[in-house]
Amino acid sequence: MNDRKNSRDDGIERYHGLDPDADPVEQMKSIYADWAGSYDDDNDNKLGTISQPNTVILLTKHLPDTASVILDVGCGTGLVGKHLLEAGYATFDGTDLSPEMLTFAATRGYRHLFPADAAKGLPVQDNCYDAALCVGVFTHGHVGPEGVDMLLRVTKPGGLIIFTVNEGVWKSEGFDRAVNRLAYAGRIEIVEAVKQDYMTREGVSAWYIVARKTEQN
Repeated sequence: MNDRKNSRDDGIERYHGLDPDADPVEQMKSIYADWAGSYDDDNDNKLGTISQPNTVILLTKHLPDTASVILDVGCGTGLVGKHLLEAGYATFDGTDLSPEMLTFAATRGYRHLFPADAAKGLPVQDNCYDAALCVGVFTHGHVGPEGVDMLLRVTKPGGLIIFTVNEGVWKSEGFDRAVNRLAYAGRIEIVEAVKQDYMTREGVSAWYIVARKTEQN
């Protein structure tokens, strides 16, 4: 199963109908610019996405210090930030491809927000966050496995990276191999890896990965 089926909303349909011959980044910018205003409603009521609260639950389990400094990569309208606030975290930044999405995220407690194409890297210094979260970005038509290295770069040694990978791209795009490669090289310690619900109304699961950055990086 994948997240390309049973979608009726215009924003969702445009995402599923990406033109393979056109610039994917420019397409995504256009889609999310138009989708921003209805994204939260679609997330809850059409897709039934629960990856945001699930990820924050994992964070509270493995990094309960609410004074931790966190980066939310691909934050969109800030749904992860909403759950971070509810869990008591006070210092978190966010980045997203879409400035229009960030306008909505600005109401959800982020310290700093900045637009960036995560596929090309982030304008963030090395080793500066206690945790980097990436929810809903490793999926069809978005960022590939190289994004895991990006999360590691901005996270302090001993810090956590927590990310989701849509089940439809976990093996086909090599995320399984990328995670295993980093673990085998001693760059990360896998703290938790679980496959569970992602988009409940579309019957889609995702891998939820919690990894600790080692001193070897």
